[in-house]
Amino acid sequence: MPTITRQIADWVAKPDAPPRRVLEEAKNQILCMLAAVHAGHFSDAGRIVTRTVKEWSGGKEATLIPSGERTAVHYALAANSALALALDYDDYMFGARTGPAAVLTTLAVAEKLGSSGVEFLTAQVLANEVGGRLGLATSLAVGDAPMASFVSLAAGAVVGASLMKLDAAQTEHALGLALAQATAMPSAAVFGSEAKVVATALTAPIGVQAAELAANGLRGAHDAVGGEGGLFQRVGQPILPGACGALGKVWLTESLGYKLYPGSPYLAAAIDCVLGLVRQHHLDPRKIQTVHVAAGPHTLAMDARSAPFVHGAESLPSTLTQSVAYCVAAALVERELSPRQFIRERIANPVVWEVVGKVRLSLDDELARRARDRSPLRVVGDDGSSAQLFDLGGCDINAYKSTFPARVRIELDGGRSLDAEQDTPLGSGARPFDDRRKAVEDKFRRETRFILRKERMEKAIDLVHHLEDAGAAQVRELSRLVCSEKS
Repeated sequence: MPTITRQIADWVAKPDAPPRRVLEEAKNQILCMLAAVHAGHFSDAGRIVTRTVKEWSGGKEATLIPSGERTAVHYALAANSALALALDYDDYMFGARTGPAAVLTTLAVAEKLGSSGVEFLTAQVLANEVGGRLGLATSLAVGDAPMASFVSLAAGAVVGASLMKLDAAQTEHALGLALAQATAMPSAAVFGSEAKVVATALTAPIGVQAAELAANGLRGAHDAVGGEGGLFQRVGQPILPGACGALGKVWLTESLGYKLYPGSPYLAAAIDCVLGLVRQHHLDPRKIQTVHVAAGPHTLAMDARSAPFVHGAESLPSTLTQSVAYCVAAALVERELSPRQFIRERIANPVVWEVVGKVRLSLDDELARRARDRSPLRVVGDDGSSAQLFDLGGCDINAYKSTFPARVRIELDGGRSLDAEQDTPLGSGARPFDDRRKAVEDKFRRETRFILRKERMEKAIDLVHHLEDAGAAQVRELSRLVCSEKS
């Protein structure tokens, strides 16, 4: 039997053609990620990253978005992916968060190599599928598996191998070289620092470099995923090796959901509720007594891990994007939750912090049951043994789309209260495709309007929608269209 790594390598070298529905979802992902880069460009962390990358030396192989300046391919993909994560405004799918690596790494490497639109979309989908499977396989063992370095390392290696057209043996070596560098980011770094901003920036380029080295003959470890000393052994138990199967049969890309607000997807339904209420009613923040937010266990766990690092107006934006109380309060007071609520001046708003103190988060058993019943992962018994039987091949990915339901009650002076409930967040993969397509197009227009003229915006959107028909010149044109005309 081929090893897990060789099975992956064989498939990446000769993949099944992604179905049309998968390619259309990939186009949504491209628009979502490009919008996130534009939004991150104006953040404090984004400005630091951009300034730092410009100080690095390099060639002119790929484009820095949105400035339009040219630099070495590894630097471009590092900078662009960091901007995409600066406000936690990327996409999400079952198993991992692959968007920065799958989209922005592919864009930079395709620009350098002169890849076609079909080659771009194929490499993007392969990165989603491999990175997502590794995140899913380790999700019970690694607390923050979606942000783990091995997801982006593997995705970068897969993008490089696909676009450089490596054979199966070279692809296996690329994965072996990349995954030898793998670590799991500790929760304190994810929630209490800005390390996650560069989680992909410092790892996906290594994956690409591993593919380049493998192309030139450097050899990696045999079975770097499931073998002796491989990834699964290093992260510890429990591991779900069945998550690595069904390549070309089950497409994790179909589970993609898109963030319409900065922050964790676990917050999205609650923010939908809050914004729905503030748009229906004139709410005076001074008259709010209490805001009750009921949610599932994942939302509570995320909020609990970020809570020790919330320090009022001195809090890091990367911490506040995970805070239920701050995001709910900011949405209530400012009637929106956008990148603007995470700039230093807005974070210092004392009215927001007054409302933060009135937010109460609690576990709702019914909402927790709904989310649990939708999940294909079943853990029965204290040792989680039944989870070991999980097989992606037996999973209908279309039946599992992330929901993260929430219920909000706003209690006002005089005994009046306002209630809202949202089962499926706007932008979630559980929403109809046409709704998701419109949501990402609107997000792209909203976040690029500060730099792009409307004509340029619409031309970029149209190019993405017809990317499978694009040649190398049109792929390079996409990089130009999403950048400032001043470059």
